[in-house]
Amino acid sequence: MDVIYQTGRSWKQSPLAIAGVPNALVLSYNNWDDFGFGTTFNSAVFKDGICLYEFALKILVPGVKNTYQHFNDLVSAGWNGVFPPPGTNYVSIPSDIVLYEVLISAVGVDESKRILALTRDAGLLQSNSNAEDRAALQVILQSEGWSNSLMREAGAKKAFQDGWRVFEHSAPKKINDFSLYLPRQNGTMQPIDFAFNSTVLPYDINVLIGPNGVGKSYSLKTLVEYWLGVGAGDPLSLNGWKPFSNHPNISKLILVSYSPFEEFTLDLDGTQLQDKDAYRYFGFRHQIEEEGRKRIGINRNLPSKDSVESLTKAFEDDDAFDFLETWIGKVDIICEILSGAISFDELAFELDEGFSANPFETILIREIDGRRYIIPKTFSQVERALPNIQKTEGVVFLKEGRRVSLSSGQRLFCYIVINVVGEIKKDSMVIIDEPELFLHPKLEVEFIGLLKKINQAFNSCAVLATHSLSIARETPAKCVHVFRNLTDGLDIVHPPFETFGGDMQRISTYVFGDDSFSKPFETWLTAKLDALDDPRQLIAALGKEVNEELVVKILNYEGTHGRQNSNS
Repeated sequence: MDVIYQTGRSWKQSPLAIAGVPNALVLSYNNWDDFGFGTTFNSAVFKDGICLYEFALKILVPGVKNTYQHFNDLVSAGWNGVFPPPGTNYVSIPSDIVLYEVLISAVGVDESKRILALTRDAGLLQSNSNAEDRAALQVILQSEGWSNSLMREAGAKKAFQDGWRVFEHSAPKKINDFSLYLPRQNGTMQPIDFAFNSTVLPYDINVLIGPNGVGKSYSLKTLVEYWLGVGAGDPLSLNGWKPFSNHPNISKLILVSYSPFEEFTLDLDGTQLQDKDAYRYFGFRHQIEEEGRKRIGINRNLPSKDSVESLTKAFEDDDAFDFLETWIGKVDIICEILSGAISFDELAFELDEGFSANPFETILIREIDGRRYIIPKTFSQVERALPNIQKTEGVVFLKEGRRVSLSSGQRLFCYIVINVVGEIKKDSMVIIDEPELFLHPKLEVEFIGLLKKINQAFNSCAVLATHSLSIARETPAKCVHVFRNLTDGLDIVHPPFETFGGDMQRISTYVFGDDSFSKPFETWLTAKLDALDDPRQLIAALGKEVNEELVVKILNYEGTHGRQNSNS
């Protein structure tokens, strides 16, 4: 497989297959500007003349601002575009770690390494090259072009960190532990030490827990912006300050928040990021453009519409990447995970009256109570029906020829699984803000179980901000981050006892200071006991409406007579 540069193409157009060269990695012109550097090339992998995968490849030539112009000059001087470009020192990095798996599935490990040697892949150069090449690479890694262009995108950072590991035959690389540094009111930094690796306990989910108003959602917002490099995390805003102990080696960030009051980043439109797929938000908020001005609106139908879009993407990804040796079928994973939570036979979309099936098509249409549903099996079937799908109905669950009735909480529960799996890549991070807003305690525990299945299937991790003691009990103490407001600012600590499988009352007392404030039942109890000479009179009056804990409190109560009951 050759690596070939094409000239004379519009920056908007994808590379074309080259006649007589059915197997090639083809690059073409792109004028994307990274703070004055033009290093981006539209790129595609072709096998047997068919495009397997499109991506962006960034190539940096030391001392050169516009690599594409340098390549054009070489072509004008007689270069035929076949790599390596003559007389040129350069390094490259792809926009997504998926490239390595695509190459291995298409041409094998040895040929993939040869191709990446032609592109001078920075990750492989650092891990496998000789001392001279590594020394030359270190000079490039300190350059402005490397930090402001090649490492501008999150996907490229992931590719540089872990791309070379794809060629190892060891277990998949876990998400690294890392610390996020938050500014405190007194000018110091408060670290959140995220832990995702343990030889015994499940560390795949980290939990931020504490009372309202202590900064849990703000911390999630900061994590998102710092990782993406937008808002507070924009490199120019950071002014050289590093917000992470080491940059999180995740490939994609998916954020779920169904609170109408949060202010998370909605999308990457309008940012200086080229890879708009590095981040996905799910919630009730969306941008509305009116008379040329943008504002934020609330739409309660967004979860339903998002579930249709996400299941469609799952079908599309299965169709596009099924050739990968390591591919996990997303639609199958969705069905497998959700079948453990609700009883259904088929996933379906409701159709409007405008849809008419071609008699020669094999699309399965089912009519139930005067409504028509498509039960898709392939992406082409979904694509064919998409203009006529009732998106506000969301993904529909069918069982024994009937539509399954779900509560609003159950629907959101299912939609989150569909949305996350539809958008997820291997090595992603899923962030969920206050899942207990729509889940009762039993569903909270079930949801954690489903989230763990997603993490396991895609080698991913999750961070949850919550008030839920049930969720904290499912999480090891080193992954539980308790938020507290002190006089000099925010303080974040781990519980001094093991929370995994622990006692919820003990967790509640530590996290929320359960013993430090009066409860309504205690106020009622105090008033009753202060009016009695003998606490046992209240026990007798309550009869069967008293529990053991309340009996203990009554017998141990020291009332207005200044003495504790001697019969306790």
